[in-house]
Amino acid sequence: MPDQLILSMSRKLSKSEPRPAGVKFASVAVILRGVVPQTLLIKRAEKEGDPWSGQVAFPGGKMQSGDRTVRDTAVRETREEVGFNLSESARFLGYLGLFRTHTGNMDVVPSVFALEKDVEVTLNGEVSSCRWVDFDLLANPQARGAHRITRDGVPLDMPAIIIGQYVVWGLTYRIIQLIVEKSTQ
Repeated sequence: MPDQLILSMSRKLSKSEPRPAGVKFASVAVILRGVVPQTLLIKRAEKEGDPWSGQVAFPGGKMQSGDRTVRDTAVRETREEVGFNLSESARFLGYLGLFRTHTGNMDVVPSVFALEKDVEVTLNGEVSSCRWVDFDLLANPQARGAHRITRDGVPLDMPAIIIGQYVVWGLTYRIIQLIVEKSTQ
């Protein structure tokens, strides 16, 4: 990972533990690796009743009672979903901020890590696939498009990043947009 990107990101991230604002709390792990920076994206397994079923996301999930910090949540969820321990293989850079979900009942905190060791990815049943995606591709305007969803019977075109079968939209799209903005400032 180029020191410039890590330094740039580190200066713009908060080291202070975010506090929930009366809603559920969750964290995702934004994991950066490589000389040509990449990040790990997962595709959630299709599951009846799961509002994030089949979506492309960062590893992560809801904070649980044993999690002392949202960073702990990101580390635990990464270990559960993709099988490696960020506490042993990565350096924590900081928090990106709070992102409220479209339902308004959960705040999600991206916890950013720089991978410092090679890791083996082992998916659990919550994840159907994953891939390391070049950061430059996520920032490329040519990868931008739209993803159509239907909400309350009304079709909506949502901004998206399209990388083959991986369509990034919604919360993950908003997180990536902020990372792109912060890395170029």
